[in-house]
Amino acid sequence: MYGQGRPNYTYATDGAPGVILHNALGGGWGVTAEQSASSTNQPDQGTVNSMRIRSGFLGNQFGLGVRGQATPWTTVTGYIQIWAWVESNGRIKNNFNYADVRQGYAKLEGLWGSLLAGRTRTLFSRGATDIDVLYAHRWGVGFPGNSIDSYGPTQGQVGFGVLGSGFASGIIYATPVIKGLQLMVGVFDPVQLQGNGAYVRTKYVRPEGEMTFERKFGNTGKVVLFVNGAYQKVYKDGYCTVDPVTQLPCSQTAAGFGYGGRFELGPVHLGVAGHYGQGLGFNYALEPSDAAVDDSGKLRRTDGYYVQSQVVLGKFDLFAGWGIVRAFHTTDDLRKIHDPRLPVDPNWTPDQVTAEIQQYGIYAHSAINYQMGINGGVVYNLTPQIHFDVDYFRAKAAWFLGESQVLNVVSAGLTFNW
Repeated sequence: MYGQGRPNYTYATDGAPGVILHNALGGGWGVTAEQSASSTNQPDQGTVNSMRIRSGFLGNQFGLGVRGQATPWTTVTGYIQIWAWVESNGRIKNNFNYADVRQGYAKLEGLWGSLLAGRTRTLFSRGATDIDVLYAHRWGVGFPGNSIDSYGPTQGQVGFGVLGSGFASGIIYATPVIKGLQLMVGVFDPVQLQGNGAYVRTKYVRPEGEMTFERKFGNTGKVVLFVNGAYQKVYKDGYCTVDPVTQLPCSQTAAGFGYGGRFELGPVHLGVAGHYGQGLGFNYALEPSDAAVDDSGKLRRTDGYYVQSQVVLGKFDLFAGWGIVRAFHTTDDLRKIHDPRLPVDPNWTPDQVTAEIQQYGIYAHSAINYQMGINGGVVYNLTPQIHFDVDYFRAKAAWFLGESQVLNVVSAGLTFNW
């Protein structure tokens, strides 16, 4: 990985040298960077230059399942899936690599559909995540994210127009597939949006759903369409009244929907997806971060768009894709404060102070505007079990007041599956 560090504070260079004017809020990647002093003797953004020997987007997986007949018309399945990684946590070689029990559930299936209970993939944004896995980073890395300095699975295209579907405990009912159409509905363990606003309390399980349609045509053609969504209400802890300044409510609703599809015709594969919602964040739905919640605690609205292509040429898979996620600014993001480079008259009335800030004030912070990612690579499938991958990813984050961060990642490796 090579590129820029996360933007530093913006300092005044005239009027009040060295005084902080604002910070870059939300988004970006806080990977370790080498910094130098600028002309005002303040540290600059710095440069990232880092290499690792690590696992990729899916990591090492071991799954064990059992299946039997509960009745002549009902099948029961038990399944557990464990993930692990080759790299050390925090780059400290004697740290333990603890196994991650990613899935564990029981499932009943019959003519009436299926019922699953336990820990498994959630439904919201499952279709977009599948596109990334099937057409791009199943055997690769994509963007490593902040885990370049830590450990765990990389992000692939997640965070750049793709919300990772993630895993959670829940109960899911799926209807039988009728002429290619299937509906899945579920309730999951609720998530707390900790951080700004302190919405650390929830009352009820989180409902999610996804409807899919799949139709094959000819010998090599396929169309898959999907739409999904999630809803959850979050609350402040303890006794609560509405803040008279920020008008921050005692509860807010985090919700969103996703949509898209996949098209395959012979060796050509194309996937498109999008999402929109409030309180979703950039990386996975209901992410407790400055991308999901503004500085005062209001939930941000975000949307994302993703296009992924793949061409299969014999034993080679060529892929390229693009995605973007955008944050819509809140009133707090557009709030101005007094410019510290300008003098303050102690005799000013509150109305004069307000008028001065409106005319000459500066923004309190620079809110994240978008994150955009471009991927490309090639996979050589030596056998159905051995896959060599080389992939490139360009990640860019941009903020409201002009700051930006660009990182370039080149990865290569081998995956064995059985």
